[in-house]
Amino acid sequence: MNLTRLQFASFQTILLMVAIVAAACVAGSSCGYRMRSASKNFADGIRSLGIPTFVNHTQRQKIEQQMTRALLREFTVRTGIPVSSASAGVDAVLQGEVRNLTSSPVAFGTDTFGSAFIVVVQMSVKLVRTRDGAVLWEDSDFVYRERYILNTKVTDFFSEEGPALQRLSREFAASLVSAMLNR
Repeated sequence: MNLTRLQFASFQTILLMVAIVAAACVAGSSCGYRMRSASKNFADGIRSLGIPTFVNHTQRQKIEQQMTRALLREFTVRTGIPVSSASAGVDAVLQGEVRNLTSSPVAFGTDTFGSAFIVVVQMSVKLVRTRDGAVLWEDSDFVYRERYILNTKVTDFFSEEGPALQRLSREFAASLVSAMLNR
């Protein structure tokens, strides 16, 4: 095959462009940032986790179930270890109590009713290794807050507290798991 000088130059240019695109793809996909496996960061020797339903010491029904569900989901996603709601047959158990729940107005509408509220949940949480009962992590005063807006239009009224508590549960779980993994 006999290539002219112009064809050879075009071929080299195309080859160079392909090499640049390939290098850019490789550089973009391996920029040095890697997700570190949280399960390796989890407490020593813990390969499975149980999170039984928290104890509720408040007047708010089912808040302990929302918090527990959110923690089960967050630990499953973030650690990669088997997580269940059982407290038996696991390496560690996360125990918790919802100690206090308050909802207070922080802004008022024109009719003097609260239009924005803050929900504050106070909890006691500890991670216990099952084989020897050792407390691996504990926070007896874990507090989390969520703001919500009350729909003040009477014809369209619905309580925002339920959705606010769901958001609070998810964000609380993310915050708690981060605190435990970064200890």
